Amino acid sequence: MSTTVLPAHRSLAATSQRLTENWLRNVFSPDLYTVLGRDAKAGAPDDHTPDVAVVRAHPKTDAERGPILVIEFEDADTAYDIADQAGRNAAAGVPDYWVLDVVARKLTIFRAPQPDPDAPHGFSYKQTRVCSPNALVAPLWAELHLAQLVDLLP
Repeated sequence: MSTTVLPAHRSLAATSQRLTENWLRNVFSPDLYTVLGRDAKAGAPDDHTPDVAVVRAHPKTDAERGPILVIEFEDADTAYDIADQAGRNAAAGVPDYWVLDVVARKLTIFRAPQPDPDAPHGFSYKQTRVCSPNALVAPLWAELHLAQLVDLLP
């Protein structure tokens, strides 16, 4: 039996992803929403699969099929273009997009997607907030469920 050994910072990202997924599963009712997590040990996917996404459990229309929250975990190994990914998620209509940098210990929250001809993929986010480890954060669709960012970091 072989054991996958991750670099220390990638291990931090994997731990942070598990902490975040567990928190979100407590925040969002499983009857209404599904928390989807990508295997943290896998390399960066070619299909732009998010690390964590929250989707409606029973969408009634095509507009309701997209994620309401997408979270990416950034580490020193991640060749990650935040502007490109933010543009991609804004174009997809994701209302709440988070990038958690586990090495820098900060969270960037993007909200309110809007058309932007100068941005990657023709869309950007109107609101951007950078949070320190002591900040209180909550998903846009669950604003009463606050977590201190430091509780989502290893």
